[in-house]
Amino acid sequence: MQGSYLTGKIYRIKYVSMRKLLIGAVFGLLGSMLWSEETTVVPDFRPAKVEPTTQGAEAPVAAAPHIPDGMKSDLPVEHDESVSLNKIYTYLNDSDPRRKAPPPPDNQMMVYEPKYWDHGAILAKDKLDRQGNIFVINWQNDGPPGDFTVRLDYRQAMSRERVMTKTQEYKNFDGYEKTVLKVTGDEYLRGGVVNSWRISIVRDGKIVAEKKSFIW
Repeated sequence: MQGSYLTGKIYRIKYVSMRKLLIGAVFGLLGSMLWSEETTVVPDFRPAKVEPTTQGAEAPVAAAPHIPDGMKSDLPVEHDESVSLNKIYTYLNDSDPRRKAPPPPDNQMMVYEPKYWDHGAILAKDKLDRQGNIFVINWQNDGPPGDFTVRLDYRQAMSRERVMTKTQEYKNFDGYEKTVLKVTGDEYLRGGVVNSWRISIVRDGKIVAEKKSFIW
């Protein structure tokens, strides 16, 4: 009896020991797994700092000198304070009410103006030849005498983006001048009303003074 009792006690001790060892092994395995997750190796580099972008938009690049639509080339601009465009007066000489409203009868200056530009026109053809856009350009050169060109670049209603040019030459000029340039006659009948323009004073192949219409 005593031998059986001792044998059973030994088995119970071995069973408890094995159970403790098994539980310890399980907890040890779980601990090692948790430790490996917590001690994951982190690389010693960091991604480069990324600045905010503009959806791939690039910084603007300085634009080349603008060449007006319809022109193959344009002159460089080099303004000279001694050359000035003082006043530009534009007048549409056309009696057709579809293109121009008649002058008010109580404004004698506006009634007289078409008579001024039509002076000397006797026949109907003569009056048609004088219809169109008239530019009166007041300018001056306060510097030394030089060779100048007064240049009118313009677009018409029916020629769209095509740019035409009219010029007037002045040799060894200084002082004040009033230049009149006209887009009249057949040019006006074919191309229509001038709807944008630029007036330039040119010297030595450079634009030294200029003024433009709002929509040039």
